[in-house]
Amino acid sequence: MTATGKHYAEALFMLARDENSVDEFYDGLVTAKKVFNENPEYLRFLSTPSIPKAERTSALAQAFDGKINKYVLSFLQILCERQNAESFNECFAEYEALREWSKNTAVAVVTTAVALTQDQERSLLSALQKRTGKTVTLKTVIDKELLGGIKVEIDGEILDGSLKNNLKRAREVISV
Repeated sequence: MTATGKHYAEALFMLARDENSVDEFYDGLVTAKKVFNENPEYLRFLSTPSIPKAERTSALAQAFDGKINKYVLSFLQILCERQNAESFNECFAEYEALREWSKNTAVAVVTTAVALTQDQERSLLSALQKRTGKTVTLKTVIDKELLGGIKVEIDGEILDGSLKNNLKRAREVISV
């Protein structure tokens, strides 16, 4: 995370809290993220200095006016005007983290080589909620290169019990 992305997200989050619209702002950011993910060239267009700022900010207004909160639209236009449109994904991630923090929730990204059973997911969810004291949502990712075990990323902390990581640590011990 760059300092720029963090500062922009913090400013937007403070405004969202003042407006009692944290979730509405988040929904607008999710809408923008979806558009940017579906059209990766769009962020490049918004970041191209040779295209006049007025043309780029007008394109944002045409795409999002009436579809997202006006402050979120203004936020996107400010990123564009200040040549920081490419930091949108960082801003989104930081805003999402601030939103979760404010709600005492966390998202745990759980990476495994094979899908977890429902019982395993429930057990893991319970353990993570007990460990963090927060309401936790699991996002599961299957990564065949993991070989086995589990890797969990939550609240900026990585808990790596993957077979791949255990083999790496064993190699380090053996090579000493």
